[in-house]
Order: sequence, then structure tokens, then C-alpha cells
Amino acid sequence: MVIDYHQFTERNIGLLNESEQQHIKESHIAVFGVGGLGGVISEILVRSGVGSLTIVDRDVFEISNLNRQIFAFSDTVGQRKTDVAENFLCRINPGLNLIKENVVETGNIGRIMHDVDIAILALDDIIPCIIISRFARNHNIPVVEGWAIPFGNVRVFTKDTPGLEEVYNMPTTGKDISTISEEERKTLNLRMLYELQAIEGIEEHYSEVALQRINQGTITSFAPMVWLTASIMAGEALKIILNKGEIALSPDFNLYDPFKNRIPKQRHHENH
Repeated sequence: MVIDYHQFTERNIGLLNESEQQHIKESHIAVFGVGGLGGVISEILVRSGVGSLTIVDRDVFEISNLNRQIFAFSDTVGQRKTDVAENFLCRINPGLNLIKENVVETGNIGRIMHDVDIAILALDDIIPCIIISRFARNHNIPVVEGWAIPFGNVRVFTKDTPGLEEVYNMPTTGKDISTISEEERKTLNLRMLYELQAIEGIEEHYSEVALQRINQGTITSFAPMVWLTASIMAGEALKIILNKGEIALSPDFNLYDPFKNRIPKQRHHENH
């Protein structure tokens, strides 16, 4: 079935004008990870009228994904996430230009990011994050980041802001990715998570059991919190495309604590 784009997006008009909607149609966004955050982000972007989307994920759906991931159903368990996402998203807009990739490596990042306007990080593995952020910085591509934590959160890295490795105090700056061992990789992944303790009040939402699970590589996630952040991240990407509003530039997160209806503060390290 061919969908008329004007009819498809006509309810956007009023909040957007025709020229802004055309900008969205002509945009190309790469979403790295189509699980908890990235699945919701992808759907929002497609329903907003984004014309080209690259999705990247190496995993298949598991039963534990059913608690939060928008493309996870009892009958998609065991299926590759990018394949399920493709089917779902192209049912919304059959005219969508959708590109699928399974892995991020130094050898393919140039191809993945070709003609991309914005990259969205919805991954919790540091090595692909570093590869993406380095390439994006060198090619002046904004990177939108967020985490599946209890607070809504988003921030944007550009060539003019502190970079991902800097804000997470990574000892990897200037280091060849291929020299990072598996043990270092695990340590760096935990470092990223523990840096989020700089957000005011976040620690009170994590029990001792949750911290133990994080140390073992399992991140506690809850659908309302994940989808809140995903919506904020998708909105931030569209703001960048439209050059509209104020962008949540690194090193700060744009934060919202839904439990206390407040904007938490974020502590910064001195080298920030």
C-alpha cells in the first residue's frame, strides 16, 4: 500500500509548518540499538515523518525484553531485533528508507554513518559508543545520548562540546580501539554507569540488589522510565533537525525526576 506523505503527517501541521515537515522528511537518522530506548525512539521518529532511518542492533529478542521493549512480543522472542523493527516500522510508513546493520566496528562505521544527519546512542556497550562518537565528532554529526535510568534524561554531543570519552572520564582518549581488552571493556562499561551517580538523587532509586545486578552486567529497567527517556531523546533529535528550541548540550543532561516532579542537578568533575 502506498501512503500519501501529506495525509500521513497532516496532523503535525500547526505545531510544525510545511517547510519544517519537509526537513523531517528529508532527514536521515541513525539509531544505534533498537531495544528499550531505541525501539521507542525509532517508532516516534517514523511516525513523525522521518524519511530515512538506519537501525543498528546485533541482538535477538529475549523473554526478559518483554517488560519494556516496544518490538518485543511473545512471537518475536528469538528473532533478530532489526528484522522485527523493519517489519513494524515499514507497516507505519511503507515509503520509509530503512537501512539495517548488525554490528558497529571501526571498519564499517563510515558506511553506517554515510549521509546521516544525527546519531542516537541507545547502547550500553562502551566500545561501539566510542567508535560512533569519535566518527561523529570528526564529521560534525550530533550525537544524542540517554540512559534507561529512573529519570528522564538526554544530552547531545557535538564537535564543540566535551566529548563522550571526556564526560565519562575514560582512559581511552587517543587509544586504538583494537588495543582495549575484554576486561577493560567490562570496566569501562561500569565506569559509564557509575558516572551517572553524579545526577542528584539518582542513587536512592537503586537498591543493593540493583547495584549487585549492575556489577554483574544486568541493568534494571522499567517500562515507564525507559519510554519517558526515549520520548525525550526522540524529541531532542527532531529539535536538532528543525533547529528549534534549546539543545541539551554536553556535559549537562536535560533531566526530569518524575517521582518528585523536579529538575535534578548534575555534579561535574573538575576536568569538565
